[in-house]
Amino acid sequence: MPRRLAISDIHGCARTFEALLDRVSLGTTDHLYLLGDYVDRGPRTAQVLDYIIKLQREGYKIHALRGNHDQYMVDAALIGDKHSRNAWRSAGAASTRKSYIRPGNPVGAIDPLHIFWLNELPYYYLLDDYVLVHAGLNFRRKNPLKGKKAMLNRRNWYRHIDYDWLGDRKIVHGHTPLTKVQVEAQLHPRRRAYPVFDIDAGCFHVKAGMGHLCALNLDERTFTFVPNLDR
Repeated sequence: MPRRLAISDIHGCARTFEALLDRVSLGTTDHLYLLGDYVDRGPRTAQVLDYIIKLQREGYKIHALRGNHDQYMVDAALIGDKHSRNAWRSAGAASTRKSYIRPGNPVGAIDPLHIFWLNELPYYYLLDDYVLVHAGLNFRRKNPLKGKKAMLNRRNWYRHIDYDWLGDRKIVHGHTPLTKVQVEAQLHPRRRAYPVFDIDAGCFHVKAGMGHLCALNLDERTFTFVPNLDR
C-alpha cells in the first residue's frame, strides 16, 4: 500500500536524510513530501540536492516545496544584488558554498541545475486532508494560500487559524524547530483535535533535545526520527 510521508528542514544534512529514508524504507510507490530548507547550516547542501534530484529521476514520487533558506539562495544567484547576497550570507551561505567544493569543482561553483530546481518549487501542496507548507499561513488574508511571504517565513500564527477555511484538513509545516519530545507530544490524545503538526526536529541544532530529522507518516500519523549523522 503506497504511503504518504513528509520531511522538513534537512538543512544540508545529507547523511541524516539518507538514513531516514532507509529507516522508513521509502519505495517508488510512496509519496514523499519535502517541506523546504534543503540548504544552509549543515555541511552537505550540494549532496542533499543531488540526492533528491537523483531520486526523482529514478522514479521516486518526491513532491518538494521551497523554504526560506532555499529562497535566499535562489535570490542571491538570480537577483544577485547586495541585499540578496547579504540575506543569504546571514542565513548560512558559507556552509552551502563549501559543500560545492569537490573533485572537478575546486572553486565551489554552485550547480546551475540546483538553482533551476529550487526556483521551480511551489509554495504549498493542498491535499484532501492536509495543507503542506514550509513555515505557516497568513490567515488575515481571505485566501491564506496567496501569502507567499508567510508560507516561507511566518512563526507564531496558530492563534489566527481560520477553522472555517481549514475545514477538516490539518496543516503540516516545519521552519520552527522543536525538540523531539515536543514533536512527539503533538500526537498526545489531548491534541488529536488540534489541526497542526510541526515536523522540524531541529536537525542541525545542537540544543538539548534537538538534532533529529523527522518523517511524519501522513496516513498513520506516526513519527520516525534519526539523529544527526552529519556533524
